[in-house]
Amino acid sequence: MTFDLRGTGASARSAGPYSLDDFVGDLRAVVRHLALERPALVGHSFGGSIALAYAARHPDVAAVVVAGGPVVLPEQGRQAMRDRAETVEASGMGAVAETVAANAMAPSFREAHPDELEAYVALLEANDPAAYAATCRVLADLDLRPELGRITAPVLLITGDLDGVTPPAAVDEVAGALRDVRRVEVPDTAHLLPWERPDVLRDEARGFLRESVRVPA
Repeated sequence: MTFDLRGTGASARSAGPYSLDDFVGDLRAVVRHLALERPALVGHSFGGSIALAYAARHPDVAAVVVAGGPVVLPEQGRQAMRDRAETVEASGMGAVAETVAANAMAPSFREAHPDELEAYVALLEANDPAAYAATCRVLADLDLRPELGRITAPVLLITGDLDGVTPPAAVDEVAGALRDVRRVEVPDTAHLLPWERPDVLRDEARGFLRESVRVPA
């Protein structure tokens, strides 16, 4: 199952401020509501960050699949998130949607699938600016490095080789801090792995979870 993060989709709108603890607490509430004893977590982008933080704080996790989930942003990236938050608060989501969408997709994918680019732009434009800005500021302050050593569950880190949010070198650093990790790099793919190569994400995640938690074929 999946759920909408706070401030997105069908979740209640809230201007924040948010914290990482808020998002981890929301996931904990979902796990408890569904009475999941050993959940396997799969997250993309900030969803992957939340999954890692949850696994560090709750040892009952069976396995974690992270697709392009940042652990910490470089200072330039942190400032870019703060600037983006201010921009959408002042001018709305339309001021950043096209740029964010284009940067998240590999050039080859954008050229071959202009309809997918348009669809993602529309998805971004539908976000609530206040909630989006509040989430951007959580990403700006994100630093999971002190928590990675507490994760005991097996982790799959899957990322595109052109991902500007979690570049291969950054993913290698994260992998080195984890106890039980598998690393997969997808060629000619940027940050939107679930859009660009859903087949690869599906197959890699399914194989990893089948081995880790004995998920039926």
